[in-house]
Amino acid sequence: MTRLICGGLTTFDLAYFVPQLPARGRKGTATRSYVDAGGPVGNAAITASILGSDAEVHSVFGDGHFAARVKEILAGYEVACADHGEGIDLPVASVWIDESGERTILSTDNKRSQVRAQHELIDISGARAVLLDGHYPQLQVALADAASAAGVPIVLDCGRWRPVFADLLPVATALIMTATFRPPDLEAASVGEAVGAIRERYEPELCAVSRGSDPILVSTADGLIEVPVPVVDVVDTTGAGDVLHGAYLHYRYTEKLDPMEALGRSALVASASCRGLGARGLTDSE
Repeated sequence: MTRLICGGLTTFDLAYFVPQLPARGRKGTATRSYVDAGGPVGNAAITASILGSDAEVHSVFGDGHFAARVKEILAGYEVACADHGEGIDLPVASVWIDESGERTILSTDNKRSQVRAQHELIDISGARAVLLDGHYPQLQVALADAASAAGVPIVLDCGRWRPVFADLLPVATALIMTATFRPPDLEAASVGEAVGAIRERYEPELCAVSRGSDPILVSTADGLIEVPVPVVDVVDTTGAGDVLHGAYLHYRYTEKLDPMEALGRSALVASASCRGLGARGLTDSE
């Protein structure tokens, strides 16, 4: 039975390591490259599976070579797939990683595609939690409605603001946001002000902001708490935030740790993922 469901964007990643990005109109030479399954929920589900959870991805795959390859990669990590993308192409992401390990991404994320949730594929019986990332609004709402009706916790990966978050935030159990995530009425707020206001408004059990290598900020009734992020020799930061979310799902809902302990363990895994290529450098994360 599926224990963790991840709904949203999955991509086919083409990644290149470059000393520096080429100037506009010029060519560059990569020192290394790789291809992989990616995207917020693809990476999160693989992470949860690596750590020992059963995971299922609800996303857009469609047909074609890229879709087949991504499904094959997910299956290799024992991640099940539910395809809501009939007639829609799988998004492709081009990822450039410079010598500092920082990544720059250009992708087709199907933002303008009318992706309709295939309701017959949505069965969350037995699920421990649902992760949503704001991509494909109809799919997000359908999964959120099913989870809410069944009393299944909802974790939100809040990257950048999307209108569907207005529907998702009120029903979320946990929010893990980027430092730039803001509802429209909080655009001018600082990170601390924004996370505090969001916690007061929606009252999730966890309201956190991930900030790369800086400590994770958690808003509580007693103020802001910092969760340390381990310092590692960075090779590639691609997918580190997605890894954080997948690890949180595992530690909070499979291992049943309390939210702060689960977040701390997840920070270890996310940092470890930066030691190797892509989002899979999970060795020595425990």
